[in-house]
Amino acid sequence: MPSSFSKSNGTYAALAAGAVVATYAGTHAYKSRIQRNFDDGIDLKNQTVEIDPIEHIRRCTFYKDIDIFTFHKTVYPTVQTLGDVFYNGYAASNDGPCIGYLNETNKEEPLHWISYSTALQNIRRIGSHLWTEAKLTPTKSTVAIISLNRPEYSFVEYACYTYGFTVLALYTSYDPATILSILEKTKTDVLVVDNLDRISSFKTQLLENNYIKEILVMDETANNEHSKIKNIPKILQTMQQADIQRMENKSSNIFCDIQ
Repeated sequence: MPSSFSKSNGTYAALAAGAVVATYAGTHAYKSRIQRNFDDGIDLKNQTVEIDPIEHIRRCTFYKDIDIFTFHKTVYPTVQTLGDVFYNGYAASNDGPCIGYLNETNKEEPLHWISYSTALQNIRRIGSHLWTEAKLTPTKSTVAIISLNRPEYSFVEYACYTYGFTVLALYTSYDPATILSILEKTKTDVLVVDNLDRISSFKTQLLENNYIKEILVMDETANNEHSKIKNIPKILQTMQQADIQRMENKSSNIFCDIQ
């Protein structure tokens, strides 16, 4: 019995050792193949260098000595501001799919894509509303957003980038006291939420303060809720083409091509 047990253990040990060797060989072969096919000359053990000892900012060793802004202009010459990003995507993709979201009511095609032109129209409508209806001032006014990730979040965010308003992103996990404190300290002009349930426990306080001009809701809301509360779907539906405020896109003429 002891002899049989010892022999069996020896067999298992040999098999285990073989498995380790095979795994190592397979991994080594995979790494070798990747390095052979995609080797860009960079040292995988020293890929970045520190260029700022105070902030501890690191940069790829290939670009440690270049001016990053000059280099960026050679890669994306038409993108000078964050507001130009969608216009660049529109041109590069030939108005291809831009933002995708899940439509659970459509079982056959649950993933729905919004084109760049549609996204840009929504961005311009929201930005124009903030400028002309909410009376925000470019470079001075602040728009806060509390929402889960959804297409309207990007529309509001890039509307602010395009029309020059400061974006203040707040975590949905913040408690009411923290949110109210931040909004007061930053003197936020407009608060954007995905639904009214998000602010139900402190909605009255928001409506009573003087610095918040509007509360924009991504979902449909009742028309008689409050004069400060407006819903984004209605803004997108009712704003006419003539009401959209033109923001000069200095780096391209794409703006006037999108109607």
